[in-house]
Amino acid sequence: MPGSFYSVSTGPRMSREDPAPLVITGTLGGSVTLPLHVLPEQQVESISWMSRSVPGAIATVTIAEAGGRDTFYQAESRYWGRMNVVGPGHSLQISNLSQEDAGYYRARINLRTSLITHIQEYQLQVFEKLVPPRVTLSSRIGDNGNCIIILTCVAESGGDTVAYSWTPLGPRTVISHGGSVLSVSLRPEDSVLTFTCIIKNPVSSSSSHPVSVPHICTGSGILGEVTVGKVVIGTLGESVILPLEVPVEQEIESVTWSSKGLIAVLQPGPAGKPVLVSEIQGPYSGRLSNPHYDYSLQISPLGLWDSGAYKACISLRSPLTNITKDFTLHVYGRLKKPNITVRSQIMRNRTCFVTLACFVEEAGEDVQYSWDPHGQGEVVSHGGTTLRVSWRSGDSGSYRCTARNPVSQNSSSIPVRPLCSASLLSCSLRKEFLLFWILGALRIEWI
Repeated sequence: MPGSFYSVSTGPRMSREDPAPLVITGTLGGSVTLPLHVLPEQQVESISWMSRSVPGAIATVTIAEAGGRDTFYQAESRYWGRMNVVGPGHSLQISNLSQEDAGYYRARINLRTSLITHIQEYQLQVFEKLVPPRVTLSSRIGDNGNCIIILTCVAESGGDTVAYSWTPLGPRTVISHGGSVLSVSLRPEDSVLTFTCIIKNPVSSSSSHPVSVPHICTGSGILGEVTVGKVVIGTLGESVILPLEVPVEQEIESVTWSSKGLIAVLQPGPAGKPVLVSEIQGPYSGRLSNPHYDYSLQISPLGLWDSGAYKACISLRSPLTNITKDFTLHVYGRLKKPNITVRSQIMRNRTCFVTLACFVEEAGEDVQYSWDPHGQGEVVSHGGTTLRVSWRSGDSGSYRCTARNPVSQNSSSIPVRPLCSASLLSCSLRKEFLLFWILGALRIEWI
């Protein structure tokens, strides 16, 4: 069974296991109890508690005869001083939980009146209590002239276990990126709207402050956070370096990096090479380094929530002064292959009108579309996503859609000739059909 312990021989005794581990949820820094289930008529002689991450028993309880005093022993391990036996059932309580405590546990119960050792198993999950998320806003002008406001909800803690939701939702709101991004289409006559981001994990939930969506749209740009300093572009899941140049021939006391709070401190180390001396626990924990032995900061792997403003404060010993450098980080995901939908229509004069629409799933922001070939008489609309072609025999046999963002591009092609074939639409005065091409599944050869 996944996550279970191997059976351990106990001499003449035999072992009997429960069918599946009991899942227990705990809060980081809090306490949790692994409940022991023993029937009233069962006389327990001893209980040994084991953790998969530690060899041997981490604690043992020896139950005294009537009138005696039970003995509780804690082995020397990282659990020492954090365990207690609670309740009449001798359940195990672990306090001051850390992420390292997550994993599988086993209780071995020896009875006085039986040679069978009963085994109960547990899976402990430890989650961080969530703090209120922050929300950033950006905007762009839609193809129909409407203002598109993009709200991005960023959880400062919780990692991949956080679930996102928004309230209120309506017919002109779209959720993407696992629920963390809300896009709102505004018309000039709309009133001011207010949205709240809600985040949850198995032990807590938290909400952002209500965010009022401004009823203006000046084009692409950041509304909630001003772009300042050097702009750095990063790729989702990869690493990025915020490059910091320090004054030459000046003695550095320390460099402090912050983004909505302190995240790291670097100081001169052996031979004057900078070392990371402090890293704040939280969403950046374990993801920061200075690989080039300077005061630049590397973040890896990148998440969409890492986008935002960063500040480096350089403290000099001589002269005694501080220098501040600002950065704005934008994180984009690599684009998937575009999908293309096709609409074909043959007229009386055998002219074939084809409308091609290109889109990328989970495209995110700052995506641009282009078509090839794109010649005279072909009309591109809807921000470059749609191409309308008046096709005749002898024209290009296929068209390629390319989607680009600041870190990647991807293309897909589709043949047009079969869509305008007389054999396909023979003798039709006017026939229309809609094809949805699931690219890759139809073995279309990419050009």
